Amino acid sequence: MDSGQLEAFVRVARTGNLGPVAAELFLTQPALTARLQRLEREVGGPLFLRSRRGMRLTAAGRAFLPYAERTLETFVEGARLVGDLTAAGGGALTIGAPPAISTYLLPALLRELESENPLIELSVRGGHSDEVLDMVVRDEVQIALIRELSHPELVTERVFEDELVLVCAREHRLAQRGTVTIEQVAGERFVLFDRRSSFADIALTLFQRARLQPRAFLEMDNSEAAAQMVAEGLGISLLPRTAISWGLEDGTLVELHLLNTPQMRRPVAAVYRRDTPLSAPADAFLALARRLAN
Repeated sequence: MDSGQLEAFVRVARTGNLGPVAAELFLTQPALTARLQRLEREVGGPLFLRSRRGMRLTAAGRAFLPYAERTLETFVEGARLVGDLTAAGGGALTIGAPPAISTYLLPALLRELESENPLIELSVRGGHSDEVLDMVVRDEVQIALIRELSHPELVTERVFEDELVLVCAREHRLAQRGTVTIEQVAGERFVLFDRRSSFADIALTLFQRARLQPRAFLEMDNSEAAAQMVAEGLGISLLPRTAISWGLEDGTLVELHLLNTPQMRRPVAAVYRRDTPLSAPADAFLALARRLAN
């Protein structure tokens, strides 16, 4: 049973005549009759008595009419709500992001998104980049911001590059040097966060290429904890600039330049399903994320 059948039934029940209703619905009379007959088959009995004078409801038809009217009204109200939300940029949006992005990059994005689209209902799912990627594949989130990972079912669009910065505390003995070698870094306690993250991969690769091993590791769950360890003088670390802007601005952390090492950047990509059109809220979020690249 569909809304077209219910609308045909309600209109014919009110007018008792096929001709005007067929014209209103842009149907031929045989097509309208077929629609009513399909409805009767689905509900399990005749709804009209047909005569030369027109159409009259059977007892079953009279009993069914208020239910049909309420169902049709509910459908119309729901369709109107969807239209209003879409026109106003509303609707539900579920976003996926790993901790480093959801902590430092995502809040400002969502604040701006909500200010421009106040009717959007937001929710965020977290996990490592590979876990979030799977959420997009399984349609558990509509769009995600993660490190660049490819998947045949997904569109991957780079929207941002976060620079990795080597930092120490302002009281640390390396703070006055400004420029350091990888050998000097290996002689210090190194603060590592989240071994499953791409940030940890980049840091460890630096030492592996130089065939060096830091004197000791402090392993933290997240970049915020790592930054606090560095600020307390407990080691040095390679951290995303977005995560430590506060420390660089107030002088708590000092940026060190690593000799003979190019600038280290980690791409951040928006990913979404290739076979599913983006909803209005997801499209608005993607447009906002694209501004980061400009």
